[in-house]
Amino acid sequence: MKAFCAAMALTMTGSGLVASAGEPAASTHRYLIERTFPTGALDGVDAAAKQKVNSNNKTLEVNWEKSYANADKTKTYCVYTAPTEDAVRKAAKLNGLPVDVVTEIPADIKAEPRGAVQKIATGNRRFLVKRHGAASVRGESDRQYGVSLLTSYGTADEQASYWVYEAPSFSAVESAAKASGAPFESIVEIPETLYPY
Repeated sequence: MKAFCAAMALTMTGSGLVASAGEPAASTHRYLIERTFPTGALDGVDAAAKQKVNSNNKTLEVNWEKSYANADKTKTYCVYTAPTEDAVRKAAKLNGLPVDVVTEIPADIKAEPRGAVQKIATGNRRFLVKRHGAASVRGESDRQYGVSLLTSYGTADEQASYWVYEAPSFSAVESAAKASGAPFESIVEIPETLYPY
C-alpha cells in the first residue's frame, strides 16, 4: 500500500517539470486531473517513486508538470500534458493513481513558464479558485486584499477556469474574488505543490 501511495503521489508531483521544460508539441494537450486520496497516501513520496511514475508516463507520451495538494493532502489538482485524455487515464491506471475528473485546459489566462516552480512569500498561502466560464477578472481589487495571481487555466469548452492565487488568507481570496466581478464556484487552499523530480 505504501508503494502504491508513493507512486500516486509521485505522479501528482510530476505535473510541474516533467520531460521538457519547453512548450509542448502541437499534438499534445494540457489537462487538469483531480484526484482524491486516502489520508496519508501522499506521505513519504520520494525520488524513486517519482522516477517510476515519470518512466511509466513516458511510455504513453504523458508529462507531469505539477500537482497542487490541499491542506490535508487528500485532494490533488495535477497539470499534465499528453496526446489525449485516454493517454492520461492509461498513465494513471499504470501508476495506480485515482482519477476523479479530467479537464482539458488549453488556455493560459495568465501564463507561467512550463515547469515554473512557484515561490510563495513568507506569511502567504496559495489557493485555487474555480470559476464558471472563461471569466474576465478585474485584478485591481486583488491588490487591495493582498492577493496576487500566479497562473490560471481555461477549459477547452470555455465552461470553467482555474485561478491559482497567493494571498495572506482564505478570507482575502474570497473578498478579492467577490470584488473581481467574476463569480466563483469554489476556493480551495493548496499549500503544497508536488513536482515530478
